[in-house]
Order: sequence, then structure tokens, then C-alpha cells
Amino acid sequence: MVRGGNRIIFFVVYLIIGLYFINYPVQFVKIPESISSIANQWIIFVGGILLIIGGINYLRASRQSPLR
Repeated sequence: MVRGGNRIIFFVVYLIIGLYFINYPVQFVKIPESISSIANQWIIFVGGILLIIGGINYLRASRQSPLR
């Protein structure tokens, strides 16, 4: 279970990956090709893992919701 300072780390990772996914099709900020070719595969991999974790947390939160 994630507690305390680890929440900040996960928030920053979610924020960076999210901003990369938003920037990827629109390209507000031009990312150098050398960084993009290496980081692209890893960022999409980590983003997929974070989406799965987010989905699991959503299901856990909806089960524990007192409004059901």
C-alpha cells in the first residue's frame, strides 16, 4: 500500500506520463528525436502499467464507496 511521501512520487510520475501522452499527438513542446526514440517505448510501457493500476484503484474505491 502506498503511504505518505510515496504518494507524491506516484503523483509526479502520473503527471509526467500524462503530460507526455497529451504532448505526443499535439506536440506543444518539440521533444528531440534522440530522446523521443529511446523514451517513447518506455513511457508508453510505464503509462500502460499506470493505467492498469489506476483502473484497479478505481474499482477498489467504487467498492468501498458509502454512496452505493
